[in-house]
Amino acid sequence: MTTLWMSLLLASASARAQSTATLRGLDVYRSAALTPASARAQFGERLSSIVALRNQRRPASLEKAEAIRREIEREAGKIPGIADVKLVISEYFTSVDHAMYATFDVVDEADRGRLAFVPAPKKTLSDPDGLLAVWKAYYELGSALSRRGQMPVDRPDCPGFYCLWGGVTPELAALQSKLVAGAAAKERELRTVLAHEADADKRAAALFALSYGPRGERVVESCLGALKDSSPVVRGASLQILADIVNHRKDLRVDAGLIIPLLDDPSGSARGKTLGLLVPMVDDPAQRAKILAAAPRLIDILKLTEPGSHDLAYTVLGQLAQKSFDRRDYASWEKWALESTEGLKR
Repeated sequence: MTTLWMSLLLASASARAQSTATLRGLDVYRSAALTPASARAQFGERLSSIVALRNQRRPASLEKAEAIRREIEREAGKIPGIADVKLVISEYFTSVDHAMYATFDVVDEADRGRLAFVPAPKKTLSDPDGLLAVWKAYYELGSALSRRGQMPVDRPDCPGFYCLWGGVTPELAALQSKLVAGAAAKERELRTVLAHEADADKRAAALFALSYGPRGERVVESCLGALKDSSPVVRGASLQILADIVNHRKDLRVDAGLIIPLLDDPSGSARGKTLGLLVPMVDDPAQRAKILAAAPRLIDILKLTEPGSHDLAYTVLGQLAQKSFDRRDYASWEKWALESTEGLKR
């Protein structure tokens, strides 16, 4: 599925092939058992190997780089005090730069509550009226057209509560019509897939299909329930749909208090999408105090070197504080957060 808020900044294929990346940053979110310094000491040489292999852009090199990434991830997971760890290597391209960032997303044993998701479903269910396949075809066709520069820049009009491609070609329009009709006729079956299907991609597809249903309140309800899904793929799909609703459907309400806990999600991708969802909420006075209470967690994310997370945290904090502290002036941000959150307690 798409990653709207933490995507790579892609250049042309020829530019990607010719450019060479450097490892620009190493982050650990968030752990007492593993620090950036200890991660660099233990894994720095192998992380540099991953960068060199990925720069070669050959299938065998990419496969070897992935094997090393998994090896590091397994070793990090055996460090005393760590309950769960994922290693993510992000790439960022601009017309003049190519950088990679390594992020260890860590959950310490002392913070196991961060892993308190509903148990992963075990069933294999049928595809209701082929709607999961329809969503996949819709997504893949729109993605292909977008890569070729054949999609409009402006946001399209959509009959659903999540608008990705719209019906800008006859093929996309036909698939979109199937989603609209199917979401109304097969809502119960789609919700069953969302709750009980073992395949996380299928659960996410069911959620996207449900976003074409006729009742916005039911779409919001489904998305909020999916925030407890064990898979970051499903949680991410939920956050994407909710972000579109918050941005474009002012008749529907999404409580920021239910979103803020995902700032501490064990998946960096989910945290990034949470930040993107909070951006349009900050200017709502009814939501602002709830987001302000999360300022210390926002500053934790601001301290990351990886640009996607750092930049979105800076955007939310800037809107909250109405201050222009430098993005790396952590002392000023922490002083402001302490004063502001103390004010909430009075």
